[in-house]
Amino acid sequence: MSSTPVLPSPAPSVLPGDPKSFFHVKKLVGEAGLIRRRPGHYLGIGIVLAALLAGTVAGMLLLGESWFQLLMAAALGLLLTQFAFLAHEAAHRQILASGKTNDKLGRFLANFVVGISYQWWMNKHSKHHATPNTIGKDPDIEWDT
Repeated sequence: MSSTPVLPSPAPSVLPGDPKSFFHVKKLVGEAGLIRRRPGHYLGIGIVLAALLAGTVAGMLLLGESWFQLLMAAALGLLLTQFAFLAHEAAHRQILASGKTNDKLGRFLANFVVGISYQWWMNKHSKHHATPNTIGKDPDIEWDT
């Protein structure tokens, strides 16, 4: 019995009309209405997150010096992560009709609400989408990520 590893065969080339192609799947998803903008959905999420953020900040102020501040810090971490997800959706032009206004919203959410650089993140995320899961090219799978 040989101990030679079995290597997977290369993927067959896929043509745009092939039901397995990205273009075919994208067309089907688009026709089903799954990638249309839903600004009302994001407005609702934004209102709920803003209210929760205001409540968390009020709780932090009212608690004073207490170990319960750790619970407030955890809540703040979860909320800021959700705001970062909204910035991500704005960067993908999914919230507002115009690319420019999506960028302004994403920049505001990332820079002022979450506290990360929108430009740094956009550069990193664009590289990720250009070469997803490619070792040495996708910054999201580097050892220091």
